[in-house]
Amino acid sequence: MAYHIDTGLIKDKFKVDCECPLCEIQSIVEEQFLHEFLNDAVMEENTRLKVNRLGFCNEHFNKLFVRQNKLSVALQISTRVDTIQAKLSEVKNFKQAVKQAKELESLASTCIICNLTEESMIKYYKTIAQMYLRENSFYKTLLGTKGFCMKHYAELLKYSNYAGPATKEYVSLLSAHQKRHLERLQKELKEFCDKHDYRNALKPLGNSETALPRMGIKLYGKKTD
Repeated sequence: MAYHIDTGLIKDKFKVDCECPLCEIQSIVEEQFLHEFLNDAVMEENTRLKVNRLGFCNEHFNKLFVRQNKLSVALQISTRVDTIQAKLSEVKNFKQAVKQAKELESLASTCIICNLTEESMIKYYKTIAQMYLRENSFYKTLLGTKGFCMKHYAELLKYSNYAGPATKEYVSLLSAHQKRHLERLQKELKEFCDKHDYRNALKPLGNSETALPRMGIKLYGKKTD
């Protein structure tokens, strides 16, 4: 069974002191696609067709817009508008209005960068499971992390069967590890809350000072710039 993706980035980011190394990996993957859609990809016919069909979500449009190559963004958005205009029609009654609304909602819910990023991340989830199966010391690398955000943890569970005969052992270790680090962070968050009681005014905050934003990452994932 071959790995689905290069393992180097996984090993590198699993050593980072963070609440979710997969968020770190996703940020790199997303950045690669943002770079592509501001450069060579815009000239490829196949890419233009995909942008025409899927467009960009608000987040990725803004991430493209704030960068230097505005012409690239404008060309791709112009292509996307052709698709939207083709879907617009004169609405004459409520039934048509509801149909039009559903079509527009569907158009607004797709994003080529979201799709490509998710496709790449699925390869990482599969590869991590395979690494657990095939590399004797990888479990130590996994246990060296502070767990994952809840979305990425759920995805690891979803693709855990790629660990093959080690799946049962893999999910057991993974779930215990996630639970342990959620409890660790919850304890720090409670310490942060307790600090605001005047009776604890002189107690040092320590790690609990950053517990709230780190819990935000644990629950909702790390926001990328």
